[in-house]
Amino acid sequence: MAFVPGYAYDIFISYAHVDNLTSSGQADGWIEQFYKNLNLMLAKRFGRLDTVKIWWDSKKLDGSVLFDTSIAEGIKQSAIMICLNSPGYAASRYCQQELDTFYKKAGAETIGLKVGERSRIFNVLLNNIPFKDWPAELSGTSGFPFHDAQEAGEFGDTVDTLSNAFRDQMRNVRDAVYSLLNDFNHELPDHKSGVATDSNSFSIYLGEVPDTLRSSRKRIVAELEKKGFEVLAAIPPPDEAAAHEQAASSALQQASLSIHLLDEFSGREIQGDESKSYPQKQTELALATDRPQMIWIPAETDLAAVEEEAYKQFLQGIEKGTLTQKHYDFVRGSKATVSQVIIDFATQIRDRQKQTAPAGDKLSVLVDTHFMDQLYALDLGKTLLENDIQPFINPQEDDPRKNINLMGERLSQVKKLIFLYGSVSKDWVLERMSAALQLIITNNYPIEDFFIYMAPPHKEANDISLNQRLLKVNVINSSDKTVLTEQEMHDFVSALKTGVA
Repeated sequence: MAFVPGYAYDIFISYAHVDNLTSSGQADGWIEQFYKNLNLMLAKRFGRLDTVKIWWDSKKLDGSVLFDTSIAEGIKQSAIMICLNSPGYAASRYCQQELDTFYKKAGAETIGLKVGERSRIFNVLLNNIPFKDWPAELSGTSGFPFHDAQEAGEFGDTVDTLSNAFRDQMRNVRDAVYSLLNDFNHELPDHKSGVATDSNSFSIYLGEVPDTLRSSRKRIVAELEKKGFEVLAAIPPPDEAAAHEQAASSALQQASLSIHLLDEFSGREIQGDESKSYPQKQTELALATDRPQMIWIPAETDLAAVEEEAYKQFLQGIEKGTLTQKHYDFVRGSKATVSQVIIDFATQIRDRQKQTAPAGDKLSVLVDTHFMDQLYALDLGKTLLENDIQPFINPQEDDPRKNINLMGERLSQVKKLIFLYGSVSKDWVLERMSAALQLIITNNYPIEDFFIYMAPPHKEANDISLNQRLLKVNVINSSDKTVLTEQEMHDFVSALKTGVA
């Protein structure tokens, strides 16, 4: 499931295979390293490895091969395209066909080629290609330079993937993609499809509102999604009474909780049942479920002044708690604070559900890593997913004391913590471990074990330890192997699940 609803993939990477050729001794080509870095950096930005779906073609196709059907489908099912622009790209009719296909399909979609002021096509410049030589489809984009040219007339060689220049520009691409994906969701009609597809996700049903609260509702959706919540907010349609009730009831059953914003205006009347409005009907349907529910109205609302008698009695019954025996949260508040009130409520419900989740639920772990080791972390994370373990990813920083608040937020979601110790210094890892331990003690986070995963280069098994008695520290030394054997990975997964290394 892609981050952007309605698409199978969030990103399609279009490139010339000549730019991915490896030199002697290289395991991965430049394009593959770009893909892996982007994948993990976005995972760290969103907090989960499987949030953003990226399509890239790893097959070695030459000019004699017909335009691949699977590639065409990948393009048509992608929200944005990243073009790795180079002389090889310009010379490849295959690449031009990819770009043309995306340009035409995106232009024909309701949302168009731009989301706000951002183009859905990213122009990544592997060399200093003059503007006049860019494909016409890339006109209007600024471009992300991944070359070392200092002057306009210089060709510029593609920067090394281990260089600071590569790292800095990758951050710019990551931030731009992150913003575009979030803006994309906000521009979609009513945001979501209205149905949750991941049974393990925490989703919030946000009911229909009267026009007077529509701007508040839009802001709330944006704030909830920034906090990582899935929001179901696309009902109606359908508009007809029976179909609307069926769709709303189905979405409510799949949601983790529901939120309803009401005021003195009842809202749009239901087609085929003019005695009720969509906001009132959805509130009533939610009251008939066992899901946690919040009903909010503005603090200044005078219920006695409501003109529609039936709707007035409904609101008064909601406030007095006489409509149902179900427990729900009724809040009178300010529009300025409603987003935070809802976020706090949703966070409380989510945390409560995690504490009471069945033991058989998927194990979640937090992988803490530095930029220098992130490609190894990507492979490790994929292996964990394949073994039914959900990896959360912490954002990297040169200063191990940074992002501590974000680390704390993610520590509350997991049972195990893995520190990846590869090319980064031992002191950096020790500081991260100490910071995490302090957060666990202060906030009573439910962490059961620390794992130190030693990646290449070579290290001794007793090279690092944390002198404390609160948590068991397990050391997995794989520093002499670039690839784990199936048995070694089985042993590591078993250690994560049992706590015995």
